[in-house]
Amino acid sequence: MKNILAGTLLAILVLLFTTALGLAVIQLTDFPYILDVGLLNISENSGLPDGEIIENYKAIMDYLSPFSEKAFELPSLAHSARADFHFAEVKALFNNLYISAAAAALLLAILAAMKTVSKRALRISGAVTLAVPSVITAAALINFDVSFNLFHEVFFNGESWLFSSQTDSFITILPSTFFMHCGLFIALFWLTAAILQLIIGYSDVKSRNA
Repeated sequence: MKNILAGTLLAILVLLFTTALGLAVIQLTDFPYILDVGLLNISENSGLPDGEIIENYKAIMDYLSPFSEKAFELPSLAHSARADFHFAEVKALFNNLYISAAAAALLLAILAAMKTVSKRALRISGAVTLAVPSVITAAALINFDVSFNLFHEVFFNGESWLFSSQTDSFITILPSTFFMHCGLFIALFWLTAAILQLIIGYSDVKSRNA
């Protein structure tokens, strides 16, 4: 029971850290958006040239950067007061995630230095961490629209995340499939962490049974 509790708590710390790490890579590198511009025909669907699309996307990412004090402004796309409110909510969510992830990273570093986590707890953590991307990926592949809507209903206020292209033209450069790609990209970080934990957790077991 003690190992199950320790493994579950460890998995939560790992998931917080890897989620923030994946999100940071997305924000810093513009991946996978830079590929999705072509793959999802965003230029054709929005009627905008690639350069203008990227410029506005970068403006969104700059606003959402951790603890940035910039106002939400887009170079050439319209946005309403509802959009301002929604992106402020997104920014708060991201900041809270980064703060939680920093605390998680500190705790993980302390646990690693003290070597207090048992191999069984590590294996349990790896299994829990592996289960999360499996469930998320399955849900996204089965019905992404339902998963996408549920996420927004849980984390955001009312219908502030629902936009019209007439008043919020930026929505034409942010297709829902792009967000699915972001989710799958972050899931790769979860998967990597799970595999590493399982490898380390089972390493001594295999050597003893050899």
